[in-house]
Amino acid sequence: MAPGDAGLRHEVQLLADTGLIRSPISTWPNSWPQIARELLAIDAVAIRPEHASTLAHLQARARDAMRSEELRAGVRLAAAEHPTLLRTYENIPREEGELAAGISYTGSRFAVRLEAGVVTDASDGKTFRPDGSYIGVALGNWMLSAGYLDQWWGPGWDGSLILSTSARPIPSLAIARNYADPFESRWLSWIGPWRLSFRVGELEGNRDDFPHTRFFAMRVNFRPLESLEIGISRSAQFCGDGRPCGFSEFWDLFIGDDNDQPPEEQPGNQLAGFDARWTLPKSWVPVAIYGQMIGEDEAGFLPSKYLGLFGLETWGTLAAGSWRVHLEYADTACNFSRAEPEFGCAYNNSIYTDGYTYRDRSIGHAIGGDSRMWSVGALYVDRLGNSWFMRMRSIELNRGGVNDSHPITLVPADIENVELSATRRYEFGTIRAGLGYDNVDGGGSAELDEGARGFLEWSREF
Repeated sequence: MAPGDAGLRHEVQLLADTGLIRSPISTWPNSWPQIARELLAIDAVAIRPEHASTLAHLQARARDAMRSEELRAGVRLAAAEHPTLLRTYENIPREEGELAAGISYTGSRFAVRLEAGVVTDASDGKTFRPDGSYIGVALGNWMLSAGYLDQWWGPGWDGSLILSTSARPIPSLAIARNYADPFESRWLSWIGPWRLSFRVGELEGNRDDFPHTRFFAMRVNFRPLESLEIGISRSAQFCGDGRPCGFSEFWDLFIGDDNDQPPEEQPGNQLAGFDARWTLPKSWVPVAIYGQMIGEDEAGFLPSKYLGLFGLETWGTLAAGSWRVHLEYADTACNFSRAEPEFGCAYNNSIYTDGYTYRDRSIGHAIGGDSRMWSVGALYVDRLGNSWFMRMRSIELNRGGVNDSHPITLVPADIENVELSATRRYEFGTIRAGLGYDNVDGGGSAELDEGARGFLEWSREF
């Protein structure tokens, strides 16, 4: 279950908040086998009437996703005017023109998807893109895979501080838990359902610092209570052409022993932190609060110099559909909560001077370091899965003007932004369309386009 479909994520979260889905769901891609097992075990007669259409739609999606022993194909065509660099959870076109086609097969143990895409005026110079391709094999309750898959780690709707879809997917080897079954041990069963994801990938070969830098990321998320989900995440840049790259260096990186050596001997650049989402009990309207704290540095084997993201969301049902509204705040300056935060620190490193980026885009939050964003979004999904989304954002980029590896602008810039999008499903395929407007103050960057933007996309699976 890849990230990018806000309507699908909303419906899964809706059933999780009612207790019908017990597994943790803040790590994307999510596990279709786990979600499908829970969905298909629910008796529609026993649920509240206002959730019946959501359950029916998700059960249909689950049955379709779990079809096996057959070859499937898909195609996607998209056009965009001034594609946004400030990407959120939604999967929208990255370039002005995109064409992609793919085939997939899922068996009892093996799964493969081969996708080939071409784009016009590629922002990173790569016209051909295999994004979305992977091959995987189930080993007990684990899925071992290799490929190019988008990641979204955390509860945020408009950003993740550690791993988001801002940059194109990093080619990686990964292992993840298929089913989130709790520990059987009485000492660990309190953790509840849990998932673990571990991946090692390689960044681009034309970096200005160290070509072919490796990328490591690990995350565990769990639900000790029906109303509470917790995630713990780590990521790191290490190795690269001309850098020490052995098992001892990786072990030092893994255990956090990476700040007491000379710079040329340090194993890498790490980020680590935690996130949580809590549904308030017995409130007169459903409300959840969420947050993410990611440390840019380490002190005493613990994260320090935190970046922060916080949100509030509410939801409900209306006219045989469902809705969700969220308010979110993110600050990507180190020690963001202080009166004078530390600029020039976040997503920067003295060794990896290109910063925490892949193909010139932030691996973490799309706004890059030293930035701040307020956003509000409203989503409606009808009983057929068609959706409408509105978002407004106020953004301050590179506030200190000292972040020389900022992926969007090297000088401060303020952006006021509004976006509308819709997704409708027809017999001939799915149509997605979006319109937006950016008002830009400052920046001086050719990549900051003031004015209207939009996209139109058609996709179909066979």
